[in-house]
Amino acid sequence: MDMPIVHYYGFLYNQHIQHKRNDKVARLPIAGSDSGVWGDILNGYLLQAHKQDGTLKDGSVGETQLAEPVQTKLNNPPNALLLSGDQTVDGDKTFQDVVRAKVFVLDNTVDSTMNSRLILGGGPYPGIAIDGGPGTQPSVQFASDPSVGSMVLRYVGPTGGSFSVFSSFTATTSAFSIDQNELATFSGAVTAPALKLTGGSPAAGKILTSDSAGNATWQPPLAQQATATLGSLFDPIIGTFPVSEIVQDSYDNDNLDTSNYGGITGTLWNSNRINTQAMKLVANNSTNPAAGCTNMPNGRTVGSCFDFEFEFTGDKLALMFAAFGYFDTQIYVENQGQMTRLKAFPMAGNHNGIVFRNIRFASYETRRIRVLAPYIYFYQIVHEPNAIVNRTPDRPMIAITGDSYVDGSTAYNSGSAQTYSVGGTVDAILEATGFAVIRLGQGGTGYFNNATGNASDAMGPNNSSRFFSASRLAAIQAFGTGKIAALIVNGTINDGELSGGMAGMKARALEGYGALNAWDPAISIVAVTPEPLNNPTAGNVHDLNRQGLIQAISSHPQGIGYIDVYNPDQPLWTGTGTEAAQGADPQTKLIGHDGVHPNWAGYRLYGGHIAANIAHMKLYSE
Repeated sequence: MDMPIVHYYGFLYNQHIQHKRNDKVARLPIAGSDSGVWGDILNGYLLQAHKQDGTLKDGSVGETQLAEPVQTKLNNPPNALLLSGDQTVDGDKTFQDVVRAKVFVLDNTVDSTMNSRLILGGGPYPGIAIDGGPGTQPSVQFASDPSVGSMVLRYVGPTGGSFSVFSSFTATTSAFSIDQNELATFSGAVTAPALKLTGGSPAAGKILTSDSAGNATWQPPLAQQATATLGSLFDPIIGTFPVSEIVQDSYDNDNLDTSNYGGITGTLWNSNRINTQAMKLVANNSTNPAAGCTNMPNGRTVGSCFDFEFEFTGDKLALMFAAFGYFDTQIYVENQGQMTRLKAFPMAGNHNGIVFRNIRFASYETRRIRVLAPYIYFYQIVHEPNAIVNRTPDRPMIAITGDSYVDGSTAYNSGSAQTYSVGGTVDAILEATGFAVIRLGQGGTGYFNNATGNASDAMGPNNSSRFFSASRLAAIQAFGTGKIAALIVNGTINDGELSGGMAGMKARALEGYGALNAWDPAISIVAVTPEPLNNPTAGNVHDLNRQGLIQAISSHPQGIGYIDVYNPDQPLWTGTGTEAAQGADPQTKLIGHDGVHPNWAGYRLYGGHIAANIAHMKLYSE
């Protein structure tokens, strides 16, 4: 019969006491084995969560059955990777499959598409990559090839772009970048123990050459200019033609005596049989070549001296000019392979109208003949029909620009004891070098001065302009690129205070040299300091200009040297005297009657000094 629960527990207790009294050993009940009322009830209770051996059944204890501290500890073990929140994970971790993570753009805002992923790749080529989402090609990969120990950084721009390396997170200019066309750019200098360039057809002996934009290519070396000095190209005019070989050398005014000619003809000034290499001949009458020509190479409306050459086979010829008062000419004639002066000094005359320089040799031979004539008109070479006129080969050619010291129109210094129109600075250089010389000088001008006494880019009198003006550049450009070996720039006292000092002169000179470089980067440039006229003391404006010119030519890549005629410590000449104001100093014998320009002796010294100094200068090679 049923027993009340209170009596039941009392019964159990009494049984327990009885066992203790009888000193029996207590034991746990065996689930499913003990019988009786007590056993049946307890067995039913225990079998809910226990096996017969007393262990817990699988899944019998859930999270809710655990105390809260236990739950927290199990959910946050020290080595677990959290699904959210900040966490530091230490130690090496190995992943069997690719691990992907969302990535952020550089401004620390989440990518709006939320598709870009950071991929940590394993397998045969472990690395890191960033792609645009599932199914897309990685745009940036940094992978390793363990088999060869190499690391590869690869950028794939679907719509263009570049890869850039910055020195810091705050840097605004990349230290190194590669654009979508695989062009690499470094912002700073590149240092390497060795350099090997495989593009552009490299070959033994080739030279890496830059164009005006900095693009480098392998080019064959310049056969001569790579190592040549200007002096190695000299072919000077030496000595005087033998008097015994001259039958006649005289001026005939208005009419030529042709009684000794077996017929007469002429070779006009525009014939291609005459070498006019360094000249720009302009017809006096565009519709009538027989009206003669003027040489106008310097961009002014005032012409310059003639300097032309030809090969003559015969024994007599006459050079036909039109003169306008005083004039003089110099003729150079080949003798045994060497150019010589026909006379020791230029031959002077005075006439208004047609004039012939009539020359007869003692023998019929083939000779080179070179003619210097001042600012007069040239018409033709008169000769017999059986004589032959041929063009001579071109000579090495230089150009000279500057003021009246290199302007042939002022070489003749009226009133001086000895002075000639074709006895100026350029003529002295010509005789010392044998070069063809483009005469670009314009009296009264300077790096700043436009012949008005002002620093101006405007045109001055007779279309005069400052050095390296658009007009001056156009004048030299008319001769074409690759034709001119060097440009000599004669400094001048005309600039004076117009430069503003050493820095201003340096800047202006570099501006001019740069303009020349942009047109023809192969021209060598030589700077001459201001003329030593009256030798002003050191520290004045002319010396400041001198220092600026030296700094400019020394820093320009095409500058091959300077000639320091104004050096206060060792000027080319000293003194204050002139032919018009006699003194006991060296300058007295060098400066002509106008007190500014040299006489023949002064120009001979000045031009000869320039020639001697450029002889050792190496021609610039790109």
